Amino acid sequence: MNLLNEMERYATDNNIPIINKMSSNLLIDAVKSKQPKSILEIGTAIGYSALLMAQYMPQDGKITTIEQDASRIDLAYDYIARAGRTEQIQLLDGDASTILSDLEGTFDLVFIDAAKAQYLDYLCKIVDKLSAGAVIIADNVLFRGMVLSEEPPLKRYKTIVKRLKEYLQFVNTDSRFTTTIHHEGDGVAISYYQGANKK
Repeated sequence: MNLLNEMERYATDNNIPIINKMSSNLLIDAVKSKQPKSILEIGTAIGYSALLMAQYMPQDGKITTIEQDASRIDLAYDYIARAGRTEQIQLLDGDASTILSDLEGTFDLVFIDAAKAQYLDYLCKIVDKLSAGAVIIADNVLFRGMVLSEEPPLKRYKTIVKRLKEYLQFVNTDSRFTTTIHHEGDGVAISYYQGANKK
């Protein structure tokens, strides 16, 4: 069993959400196509998506990934070390909402798979760190079908659904982005940043 298969098994056995097959195929296609030198991932979990992206990006590319769950951070460190990717993947421990504003450099690809209600806040905090043509991939944007449903969401999901709608409204109407929403799985929004001059 290779390491990614082992991670999939661990995530399933321990109810840890990692990217599903349909979303991972879209993510792999985007990385293969863009060949990003710098990737930002918001929501490391156990490091599965970071290791997946690392397989397809240029060997001298770097990934910065953020996670705040202490138990998952330890696992992610372990898996990243076992994969021999500690030089390529930098894991930041903490709340993305506070870390993002302090990041330096620019990113060619951003993968958002963390607190669903914070997607727009995350994007707004990094928009000045996007390289022209950067790809932003947001997972679970249709959230169990509730985002496009005409039925009111369950009360406990009301805020998540409202804010995911706001995220999609933003990336679909702001002239700096062109966005395609893939309805497979739990929904993936892939946005291309056209540059600050498009505003």
